[in-house]
Amino acid sequence: MVHGRRDPFFPLGDGEALTRKIPGARLLVLDKAATVISEAAADEVAAAMLAL
Repeated sequence: MVHGRRDPFFPLGDGEALTRKIPGARLLVLDKAATVISEAAADEVAAAMLAL
């Protein structure tokens, strides 16, 4: 699961709660992201996905 720390619609706590409810889920928090993941974060998201 990918979650932006600055998301004004879904607080980080929502992402953390969902991650706890889904067996085997991992949470990647993008500190500078909000609701939409910017192109600047694409490498970080891709690396996290490849690490699975």
